[in-house]
Amino acid sequence: MLTRYDELTCHQAVTTFDHPGPSDPAWTEKLWCNIHDTEGELVLATGFGVYPNRNVLDGYACVNLDNQAQHNLRLSRVLRPRIDAVDVGPLSYDVVEPYRRIRIRLDENEQDIRFDLSFLGRMEPGEEAPHFGRSRGRTHVNLCRYAQLGRAEGWVQVGDRRIELDPERHYAQRDHSWGIRMGVGLPEPGTQAPDFENFTAMMINWLVVQLPTWGVQLYTIERADGRIERLSGHVVYPLDEDRPPVAITAYEHDFTYHDGSQRMNGGTLKLHLADGSSRELTVSERTTMYLRGGGYVGYKDFTHGQYKGDQWADGEVFDLTDPKEADRVHGLDDTVVEVRSGDGEVGYGIIENMIFPPFGRYDFNELPQWMLDRAKGFGSKKG
Repeated sequence: MLTRYDELTCHQAVTTFDHPGPSDPAWTEKLWCNIHDTEGELVLATGFGVYPNRNVLDGYACVNLDNQAQHNLRLSRVLRPRIDAVDVGPLSYDVVEPYRRIRIRLDENEQDIRFDLSFLGRMEPGEEAPHFGRSRGRTHVNLCRYAQLGRAEGWVQVGDRRIELDPERHYAQRDHSWGIRMGVGLPEPGTQAPDFENFTAMMINWLVVQLPTWGVQLYTIERADGRIERLSGHVVYPLDEDRPPVAITAYEHDFTYHDGSQRMNGGTLKLHLADGSSRELTVSERTTMYLRGGGYVGYKDFTHGQYKGDQWADGEVFDLTDPKEADRVHGLDDTVVEVRSGDGEVGYGIIENMIFPPFGRYDFNELPQWMLDRAKGFGSKKG
């Protein structure tokens, strides 16, 4: 089947673009974008997943206002025959100018969230090292990803409340990944599950922050014994400065969390760079986006890549005024942070911090609610 991409001179296999080379059902292409202000009034997350070997395209849009209420919309459709259109229901994504301008729209829907916004690329994209893992003889992750820092313009509306996005105070970050990844769809019947018992006693940390003259993109996996299993990241500079990214070679951290919770609220980091320099950062929470509302790690009866029929939509509102509710919907979170560097610069960005107990460094020994929900099938439909 030919698509519009087959008109471009970028083929890398003796086939067309309507399917990837591997036939693994976990093969995925994902897009993620987060937009937030500097005071905690707004954080918005939206994204798409394309699953050619499952014939599924899904997406989500979540808006947290004042850290009081998070409005969620999850969407899914069959991928074919519109395999070259990145849209699902009222949500659409368009690359206007690569690495410079991405337009994302959400039209009218039952959750009463709408927006028309543009991501404006500001920093050079940071390309992660390829991520590969095999378990019980089967590849469970073989992934490429880049992240980019920028600003946002446009508008967001929830009900009667409309927020105009100002590039001076509305920060944005996005990523694009492709390959085989974990947690796609429901477990395959009749096959042995990958060795997810390995996902204990570890911390995953993904950081994307931008300051006035530089930014950071960093992904780490650290075992409870302090062993670094994965470290890939860069310090990046503005697009027009023609300065190459500088690799991060080591890091130190001292994070803090809400009382009795695994939800992060701040901490310090020290980054060691390949050029011999180091950067110190202090981060403090402004607000949080709970990505379970978008289906990450599973919510209600939905997980990313799961076939839900020709067209499907669901959503709800999280009441975040109660810390117990925030703990219940905690899973993979975008914690919006203010960032202060050792040389006095101030910026903003996102930390995604997940801890798989036991992790003695931060005294986490109990399974969080999202793990309990996933173990029993993503929880009840009432969520």
